[in-house]
Amino acid sequence: MLKMNIRRFGGAVLRKFGLRKPRPSLGATFTEAMRARYGLGPDEEPVDDTERMWFEFSMSSVDRGRCAVAAMGGRTAFRGKHVLDVGCAYGGFLVAAREAGAMSVTGIDVNADLLALAQLQLADHRVQGTLEFRDITAPVDDLGHFDIILCNDVLEHVTEPVAAATNLASLLDPGGSAFFQIPNGRAVDFMHRDGHYGLFGITLLDRAQAERLWALSFSDSYGVEHYAPLIYYLDILSRAGLAVQLINPLPDDLDCAVVELAAKFDDLEERLAVLELDEEELVVELRRRGAHEIERFRHLAEIHASSDVVAERDVMARVLWATYGLTFWDLVGTKVD
Repeated sequence: MLKMNIRRFGGAVLRKFGLRKPRPSLGATFTEAMRARYGLGPDEEPVDDTERMWFEFSMSSVDRGRCAVAAMGGRTAFRGKHVLDVGCAYGGFLVAAREAGAMSVTGIDVNADLLALAQLQLADHRVQGTLEFRDITAPVDDLGHFDIILCNDVLEHVTEPVAAATNLASLLDPGGSAFFQIPNGRAVDFMHRDGHYGLFGITLLDRAQAERLWALSFSDSYGVEHYAPLIYYLDILSRAGLAVQLINPLPDDLDCAVVELAAKFDDLEERLAVLELDEEELVVELRRRGAHEIERFRHLAEIHASSDVVAERDVMARVLWATYGLTFWDLVGTKVD
């Protein structure tokens, strides 16, 4: 009778009869290490807005990984697969992939401190994985081949994105898939406050000017190499042998979304008009570049609003949303045989 109950009720019955010890709760060493990294006590939160953004980003890595896994098909897509995370940082995407049934998970990064934190994250979640200090723009032939590659918030940081795309695609087995999440520097929300440093206007500037603006508030090292348009990433990934598609969901009401974007551009115009910085040259350049984007948006929005052709309105709304509404582009590329 006991055997039948065990089959029916599983581990709960085993624990009741003292035949199996309760599974210990997941570890918290990653959380402790992150709090120590920011000098926080057990119940403290970062006071500085930018540090809070960075801290929350690190602490959300597993949940963000789960979202990426779900976007690629969840357990159906990951079960039994070999997965690589390029720029694995805190290791959360590796945890999510393993949860979804991946046979093996490997993470590479160029930051040794982040790899050490990733190791804690994997240990806390009892995930066995391989972590390596590697640069995706350097030769990677010895890494092997993978069914799925994840690449989140990486391409905008590398100095040679074409080499990164080519090397990454070479690591995929034929028919394999890669997931990319890339920040959109022309998203109006990021013009107001970018996703890396929380600075107004920095995504409008070129690399050298952006570093000068960044240096007015920070003293470490500026880490964003470029904010390229979507067409650039589609081009370099397709040339690397990937059939790429944008998978971000559309708003329920595209016309309403365009109206909301227009209001944000109005706010941008107002903020630029009263902008003050220690470097007047940067103010002039921000106003010039901002005015260009505002004019471009309003021109496309006028075409959208004035058209009586349903298909044309839909096309323009989608263009406006992909160009100015999406803060991150979610792309999936499939390796062409």
